[in-house]
Amino acid sequence: MKKSLLVIDIEKEKDKFKKCIEILKNGGTVVFPTETVYGLGANALNEKAVKKIFLAKNRPQDNPLIIHIHSLEMLDMVAKDFPFYTINLFKRFSPGPLTIILPKKDSIPPIVSAGLNTVAIRIPSNYIAKKLLEETKLPIAAPSANRSGKPSPTSFEMAVEEMNGRVDAIINGGNCEIGIESTVIKAEFNKITILRP
Repeated sequence: MKKSLLVIDIEKEKDKFKKCIEILKNGGTVVFPTETVYGLGANALNEKAVKKIFLAKNRPQDNPLIIHIHSLEMLDMVAKDFPFYTINLFKRFSPGPLTIILPKKDSIPPIVSAGLNTVAIRIPSNYIAKKLLEETKLPIAAPSANRSGKPSPTSFEMAVEEMNGRVDAIINGGNCEIGIESTVIKAEFNKITILRP
């Protein structure tokens, strides 16, 4: 099994960080820190890339993924026909650990949403996650970077233990600030439903 590229310090290893950006643009997989847990990322617009997430995690394909974007400017790339109040929710609670489920754009492959017509979206606040998203200019599908049934990694060491050799690269962001998954809500025109506190 080929070892993953390990990026220990994005400031001192800028070439390696740039390599991670190219990996994502070219359909590869990169594990990166967020403020909640480490995520296993791939280009959300690339079906073949997203399939690699499921293979690395041994995750059933009927389990939808969360898409990460760097700002509200990217929302129109992934969602459509959403309630206007959604913008206020993102402005109030993002960047941060809030995921909102909205009607998805046709550009999002069915594998991302497990065939549903909705998609989960969030804007992370972690510096490395934001930098990665800004520089790839892509929506990144990224569930937690663990094999299915294992605890979500909250440190670089845990992420390496889970994913080294299963992904193309792993970026060190130290310990995650929050350490539990984001709150998930479904936003509809007539109601808001909390699916995960």
